[in-house]
Amino acid sequence: MTNEHDGCRVSIDGVAPAVVVLLREAAEIAASHGRRRIGFDDLHAALITHDDVAPLWWPRPEGPDYSRHPDSSRIMYTESDGETKPLDHGILHDDLRGETEPLTFDRYRDLVLHWVPGPAPDEPGPASPATVTYEVTGPHAEDFRRMIEQQETHQS
Repeated sequence: MTNEHDGCRVSIDGVAPAVVVLLREAAEIAASHGRRRIGFDDLHAALITHDDVAPLWWPRPEGPDYSRHPDSSRIMYTESDGETKPLDHGILHDDLRGETEPLTFDRYRDLVLHWVPGPAPDEPGPASPATVTYEVTGPHAEDFRRMIEQQETHQS
């Protein structure tokens, strides 16, 4: 048996600062559960425990109806008269408190996918699209590489 350890180093170019915070929270969750690597479950836990209130897009009974403009990253607000307008003011924290509607997994997934922002041409940030690279080492490196590449093939 070898004493060599498996390793996986990931580099992300073009990431929002909030993602760095989430990755660090996921690392803390993994460590608090006695593990030395971040797994999918740690990321999911970091995402859903990041705030103490449900996300803006989570349906609330008789609450404001927010949505994402389909062609941009603008947040839209539907007023009580049914008219939808771009949200030009800050969102009050009180709008996020209170009752939330229960969601099925399918509805939750649909809402999450709907809220992925569209293009933001005036956004300051990286000049090129985001990229993720990785390097695996250790006795199981080839197995890990095959697993990663197989997952990429299934998602393409």
